[in-house]
Amino acid sequence: MIFVCWVSPSCVKRFLHTSFYEFEAPAFVFASHMRDLGEYWDLSTRSRDELIIMCRDAWRIASSARVERQKLSRLDEENARLERLLALPSRPDIRVVPARIAQRNIGVWWQQIIIRCGRRDGVRVGCPVISASGVVGRVREVYFNTCVVELISSPSFRISAYIEGDDYPVTYQGAGISPSGNLLGQICDIPSDYPYEFAQKPIVSTTGIGGIFPAGLNLGRLSPEMRRSPNGLFFTAPVELQDSLSSIEEVAVLIPIRFEAEFR
Repeated sequence: MIFVCWVSPSCVKRFLHTSFYEFEAPAFVFASHMRDLGEYWDLSTRSRDELIIMCRDAWRIASSARVERQKLSRLDEENARLERLLALPSRPDIRVVPARIAQRNIGVWWQQIIIRCGRRDGVRVGCPVISASGVVGRVREVYFNTCVVELISSPSFRISAYIEGDDYPVTYQGAGISPSGNLLGQICDIPSDYPYEFAQKPIVSTTGIGGIFPAGLNLGRLSPEMRRSPNGLFFTAPVELQDSLSSIEEVAVLIPIRFEAEFR
């Protein structure tokens, strides 16, 4: 059986993989919905005072979000006005699709999550996935109502980045998981003239180069534990990723409008 699978054409292997995944997907999607239902019943058993406190905190967060949304609306209007004055092309629009996490596969071999949105929602391979804390990963496989997201801790995840206070683009790469269970990342090509001593851990953010990930998204914080590369020209340093990556429950998929135009 193993020999037959090994000598089978790649198209057959891909068909069998997709068919098995689509057959398996309803099981863990249903389990995810049951967890949401369990959380609902847990909240329904809370006392009235606890619910009042939770609603008050949620209202405070919603009020802050409305203020931030108004600020963003004013900035969008100002950007549109400047684009008209300078005759600049408009930046590509992005559609946001929220999604709940259905399953996590985080370990030595796998650094991925499965989320409850897919081809029917317009998600395509390569779409960025973010949370309130920053970048979560990139869509690697897309199915009908689910998709597989490669986390930024995966060794195969690479993206251009900026270090706070420096406009020289560097390369961010996932570094797997530590023995203690912390997700890791690293910068591989920090310039040799970068200040080795710094008081605070600078933020590492996306550059926007490549047109997929928007600029300014948080990747993590640069650790001061720099190491010189074998050629002596660059430094390599760990990046401390957001703690919520292994426990996050909801994400947002960014779908560039040009992706949708290409697949119409």
